Amino acid sequence: MQPVGEHQSALILAADLTQPQKLHTRQQCFYGCVFCGSPVFSYYLQPNHQSAVLICPLHAKQLQSSLLSRSTLAERIAQPFNQQRIHKPGFSFDPNRRVQVSVGMNTVYADFMPADSEQYCIWVNGLEFFTLHSESGWLCFSFMLSDAAGQPLLKVEKGELKLSPEHWEYSYEVNTLKIRDQQRRLQCTAQLCNDRVLLTKGHFVDPSGDGFVVEGNRVIAMLDGQKGGQYMHRIEPGRYKGGWALFNKIRHPDLVMPGNFAFVCAAKRKYPGSER
Repeated sequence: MQPVGEHQSALILAADLTQPQKLHTRQQCFYGCVFCGSPVFSYYLQPNHQSAVLICPLHAKQLQSSLLSRSTLAERIAQPFNQQRIHKPGFSFDPNRRVQVSVGMNTVYADFMPADSEQYCIWVNGLEFFTLHSESGWLCFSFMLSDAAGQPLLKVEKGELKLSPEHWEYSYEVNTLKIRDQQRRLQCTAQLCNDRVLLTKGHFVDPSGDGFVVEGNRVIAMLDGQKGGQYMHRIEPGRYKGGWALFNKIRHPDLVMPGNFAFVCAAKRKYPGSER
């Protein structure tokens, strides 16, 4: 473990949890920050406690700066926020119920198998940029944001914040996750709950410049760093199980896409030295 900040006695970042321990913690905390229910969090330990707890970046910062007391933390650990959402959607869902997934104005529906499974929402040349995971009737999320050059800026794996620029801000209110950079410009906006995923802001581009940029209702396909087209219509519900994929056949001739997708952009441009 490594200390989070100067208040080492109050909160410690749990850096060496096993995957089973992380799964147990997600279940105990109802798949969200114990203060606000945010689906983006880190795993923390309190001194003299064996079990970990999920806390989002905003409330971890407030704990470190003493804006939240240790007694309040103890209360939230005993009654996590999502446990109290009786009349509001959290992340527990009926496996027989479909989950609506919208990127811009485009919509598909996720049908999960009874066993644990996953739904690829945005997939680019073998990289998973946005994925839903079903775990025993609960949803969690993995996603990756990139900069204009396609370099990873932010990475979340099953809710855990693995990579983030310094001073970025995270908030989760009324089921909406908002991520802002240090200039407070929105970098990601997504409505995330147990029956609906709505993504309206995000940059999902690989280092080759292939991928998707989501701006409000628009989904812009990028090829070689240039706009390759826009998708702005709602598709027929139930036709597809996957989401949005970009597959560059020139760069990745042997790559196989997982599952079916509502939209597939197959790049066919010739590059210097390529043969067709």
